[in-house]
Amino acid sequence: MTIVAMGAVSILPASGSGLQMMLGLSGGSASSAAAEPQWNSGNLCKATGLGTTDVNCVSYISDSKAPLSYNFSAGKLKGGVVNVVIKGSNDCIYLNFHSFNTLLNVTLLGSGYSCLTPSGGGSSGNSISPMWGGGGGQGGSGCSKGSGWGGNSATSAWGSGGQWTKSCGPGVNIVVNSESDILNLTQSPSSYHHSRCNNQATPYATNVTIYGTSTVVNAVQSWDSSRLNTTVTYIGTKPGFSTCPSGITYGRVAWTEVSYGSHNTFNTIFVDGTNVAHVPPNSPYATEPLGPPNGISYGSGNLYGDETTTTAPTGSCQYLGV
Repeated sequence: MTIVAMGAVSILPASGSGLQMMLGLSGGSASSAAAEPQWNSGNLCKATGLGTTDVNCVSYISDSKAPLSYNFSAGKLKGGVVNVVIKGSNDCIYLNFHSFNTLLNVTLLGSGYSCLTPSGGGSSGNSISPMWGGGGGQGGSGCSKGSGWGGNSATSAWGSGGQWTKSCGPGVNIVVNSESDILNLTQSPSSYHHSRCNNQATPYATNVTIYGTSTVVNAVQSWDSSRLNTTVTYIGTKPGFSTCPSGITYGRVAWTEVSYGSHNTFNTIFVDGTNVAHVPPNSPYATEPLGPPNGISYGSGNLYGDETTTTAPTGSCQYLGV
């Protein structure tokens, strides 16, 4: 199917930052330019087509003891396609994208992705919360998960029903800092690869952070998926993260979500700055069955969760791993 319902969220007359609190996050912001990663480099793959408008990156690595990352930048090039296919499992993934104004295709074919969460800062010096993964030097090994993945709430990967421990955070972490991009995120976990977290097959958490107000995310959770937890956080910002959050994202972005599996969760968080007029009121994290206009569910027990806030999560307003 190629036509999917556009997402939209209703404003709730309440305050707070529920999803951040549930995931163990505290608020933060950045007031100075963020450090730049080493662009068009990384250990995830040997990318081809760099410097052109057709870039490909395929990773076969599994069970890496170090994070796998790649930093894509188009420089002054406009348009084109970037294809990232990750076929391995049980790894910690970091992806940074900058200034493509183009089509980004990220396909996840493995399972059991997880990142260590440092008690303090990682070797990169960042103090990253569980939602955002570990520092640049933290490996994917050693994560452990609480007993079972019971329940099908949006926080089933984090709550008492089957939580990750504090040492085990989301395994796929993506940052897109651009305008007018389209990110196609396909999650098709293989049941043949098992997570190091209690030998479970497919569940993992994915965090996508979009800086800007005009990038569209199209997400698909395949027939084989079960209890995937995918969160897209939209944060308005000025160039170089000099003011973050800044601007209004709520009501200006569009997304699509199709879940063919069962008990999956798709979340959106809107983080708006207080430096603009008519900031939408904060609304606490809440879930509802996945369905139009927020997405389409062909499986059972799939949920949509949303939240609006003016507080950027700790560890945001920067690129990953720098």
